Amino acid sequence: MTTLVDKIVNAIRDDIFAGVLAPAQQLKQVELANHYGVSPIPLREALQRLQVEGLVVYYPYRGAVVASANKSEATDIATIRAALETLAYRLTVPDLTQDQLDRLKKLAQELESAEASQPVFFMQRILTFFEVLLAQANRPLLLDSIKTNLKRATLYYAAIIKHPRRSEIIVPSRLDVVAAMERRDIELVIKLANARIDGFMNFFERNIDVE
Repeated sequence: MTTLVDKIVNAIRDDIFAGVLAPAQQLKQVELANHYGVSPIPLREALQRLQVEGLVVYYPYRGAVVASANKSEATDIATIRAALETLAYRLTVPDLTQDQLDRLKKLAQELESAEASQPVFFMQRILTFFEVLLAQANRPLLLDSIKTNLKRATLYYAAIIKHPRRSEIIVPSRLDVVAAMERRDIELVIKLANARIDGFMNFFERNIDVE
């Protein structure tokens, strides 16, 4: 069930990804509460959740501001993502059911579609992808760690996907990753998945102007 706080989180997240709320913009709680038609208490909780996702930063005397892309954080996110997802693939690929593989293939198709250029759509589908992957692994902490990291990564995905030269990114398809899963080729799955992470990270370092 979607709560009021969930709705506020989604609305602010959408506005951050759309550029309505710009990087480094101060988030004045009274103005935000009026804009979204909510009271201050659920708004504060929503901002705290967005802080966990890396979309909002709190500074002394300034309060909450929209997070800006940061090169060192991007490196950390990519490194952690590769480690967590490698573990997930090693744990799950040998025992994936046909139903899981079918659902993963459908999600991979959606993640390769034009709609995936919308950061919110991307985040929803990539989180679901790993929920399906780990559905029978009984590793809730691993799943939670992957999802937390992916939510932080979406800020950087949004910066990349809006770049005019994004078509230069050449990485393996997610459908190739799922095809390797179907063959139970764990090492190939990991190689392809990590190549995707490296490809996006290399593009970010070369083309996105951040500190």
